[in-house]
Amino acid sequence: MALRCLRELTTSFFGLLAATAFLATLLGSAVAADKVVRVWHTETNPQSQKAIANIIQRFEASHPGIKVEAEALAWGDLEGKIMASLAAGSPPELSHGQPITCSALQQQGMLLPLDDVVQAIGEDNIWDQIKRVCRADGKYYGLVHAAGTSLLIYRKDWATEKGVKPPKTWADLLDNAKALTMDTNGDGKTDVYGMTIPGDNLFINIMMGELIKANGGGLFDDKNRPRFTEPQMIETLEFWKALTAYLPPGWEGHGYRETFANMYGQKAAMMFQGYGRGASLIEQYAPKDMQSTDHFDVWVKPHGPSGKTPAAQVDQEPWMLFKDAKNPEEAKAFLKFFYQDKNYLEYIQSVPIHFFPITKSLRRSDAYAATPMIQRWSGWLAAQEHYLDNDLVKPTMVVEWDDLNTKPYLMQILGSGVLRDMVMEVTVEGVDPKTAADRAQKKAEALVKKAGFAKW
Repeated sequence: MALRCLRELTTSFFGLLAATAFLATLLGSAVAADKVVRVWHTETNPQSQKAIANIIQRFEASHPGIKVEAEALAWGDLEGKIMASLAAGSPPELSHGQPITCSALQQQGMLLPLDDVVQAIGEDNIWDQIKRVCRADGKYYGLVHAAGTSLLIYRKDWATEKGVKPPKTWADLLDNAKALTMDTNGDGKTDVYGMTIPGDNLFINIMMGELIKANGGGLFDDKNRPRFTEPQMIETLEFWKALTAYLPPGWEGHGYRETFANMYGQKAAMMFQGYGRGASLIEQYAPKDMQSTDHFDVWVKPHGPSGKTPAAQVDQEPWMLFKDAKNPEEAKAFLKFFYQDKNYLEYIQSVPIHFFPITKSLRRSDAYAATPMIQRWSGWLAAQEHYLDNDLVKPTMVVEWDDLNTKPYLMQILGSGVLRDMVMEVTVEGVDPKTAADRAQKKAEALVKKAGFAKW
């Protein structure tokens, strides 16, 4: 009896000991692996998501105790989700965001600097144009994940056939659009339109920023008063109205993908608001014998009657590190790893014609140059380099670089739809440009006043 009791006591003791050890192991594992870095990004295409997943896998293997949770979000969802997370006090560690969003959040004290990451990359290793985004008081509050400029894409074969030359001015572009609006099957109806553009709010705002810059004007003055009634804006609206004669019916409802479908579907001869990622769509959907720059090439964009130089938009969302994030040091460690050439190359190659590397070392590497798609579409990349090297591109709604730090209300203007409403009144409803501009001026003035930034 005593022996059996001893055995039971011993069994209980060692069972308790084993259970305690098992519990300690679980607790220890939880403590060791609970440094979570949440990452929100805007690359929803499968190739980019796979590249990010591979980079994360390698990072976690070399950084035990840190877990990275990445989530791809559509642009239409991102800004609202960021604001909601900040209001709840639970933002992710890292997120993409528009430059104007980054600057606005920095001015509200919601971001941490990324100077450690910049130093790890090498400040001199980053292109100068990239270093102008979301930088304040000598600190980097945003770091662009990759850059890609807007492009004027055209059907080279049709342009050659019609004797159409590269446009230098808006008048030239209108002439080209007229020449390339065609009835190709002889039924008396237009089946190829000279131009295609997106009609949604985001792209109207992007295009308006480009056009007003290319016409020597601006959107707001140094007192934050809108400049919508100035001659440069009226000329811009008149150009937009003239262009609609060569746009496909229903263009105002077309998004970015529909405009590219018009191009590769042979329904349009030019696309004003194209991007390098569209080369992938052409290779996926255009007829096999047309998937090259012999058919789809790019021109440098023209300037307006009051302007002297071209202007384009640069798509360059910066990474933002939120002040209230739980694991900021681990997030910076991930970014340092992300930008290492061997990792960054995989990401860049997921959209090689749109993702211009922010690092000089990768751009000049043999591995980058050997990317097959870059060799096939080198002219598209050369046009983007021309814009970037000559400071001809700015982020969405930014006309001058100072706008990023002096106009924190630009995100509100974009979201309000005031610019799109003005354009649609002129192009779709037939309202006189001066009347539409005056209405938009009053709406924008009210928005800036309500936001507390009016200085006039």
